[in-house]
Amino acid sequence: MSQKLKSLLKLIWWLLVLTFVSLFLHKNLNATLEIVSKLPLMVITIAFLAIVVAKVLLVLVMHLALCRYQIDLGYRRCFTIYNITQLGKYIPGSIWQYVGRITLYKEAQISNAKIRDTLLLETFWVVFSALLIGLCLILLTQHSLIIEIIGQLPGYLTHPLTLGLFAALIIALAVSLRKTLQRYARQFMFSPIAALVVSSLWICLGFSFWITLLPYASQDISFIYIVGLYALSYALGFAVPFAPAGIGVREALLVMGLLPYLDANTAIVLATINRLFYIISEILLVLISNQLTLRETKESLSP
Repeated sequence: MSQKLKSLLKLIWWLLVLTFVSLFLHKNLNATLEIVSKLPLMVITIAFLAIVVAKVLLVLVMHLALCRYQIDLGYRRCFTIYNITQLGKYIPGSIWQYVGRITLYKEAQISNAKIRDTLLLETFWVVFSALLIGLCLILLTQHSLIIEIIGQLPGYLTHPLTLGLFAALIIALAVSLRKTLQRYARQFMFSPIAALVVSSLWICLGFSFWITLLPYASQDISFIYIVGLYALSYALGFAVPFAPAGIGVREALLVMGLLPYLDANTAIVLATINRLFYIISEILLVLISNQLTLRETKESLSP
């Protein structure tokens, strides 16, 4: 997909999301205000703080990716670089957060090859962990539904011979790509601390959403399920190139995953509130990062 086409699609997507939100609020303003009024201040505070903690953990992922390639900028410097560039992802073009990051990395005298490798590693750790944790936790909590879906598949798809042929194909493919897989496995392998950090990251983000659901749910909502749902929605949102920061895609998947527990209007409102918390936390961290950068500049200029 060309960059111009991606920018155009991103702009169209923004307009569609804003149009949907406007129409939804126009038709459901009173119901939306009633839903929001039932959300306790304590819950709002805890949910917001959980997102802030998750954003701090994302900076740590960046720091660990840099350290993998023997680049130590220090956590404070990583904090300012990461947060100052984050709002760029909402600008049509899908590249501005990376352009900003690359520019600051070059100012820190990091080579182009290492910039490429650290960005790839950091992105892989975040997105792959989201996909893996999301799928595993959803399968764990919704196994009966998965079994029911499998039971509805045509018999020839679940026949032992079909499954055996599919397994043989996967093994043959893995053997033929063994050297390539080994090379990438070494390059992108999670360190123990990276695995712990990304797991904590998805727990924090899942918790930030789960705690806002409790005042509205007519039945218990599994915390593990929501963590998995949030992580999977993040990964799939990232995979849509014209949705800035997965906006719209992540919320749609969260709403669909909540329909067994909440009515659609409540699910839409709570998913939108979570996104607002996410954006506000990013703005707050940008302001903090700017202040830290100004302080560092003053310290470097002082005699």
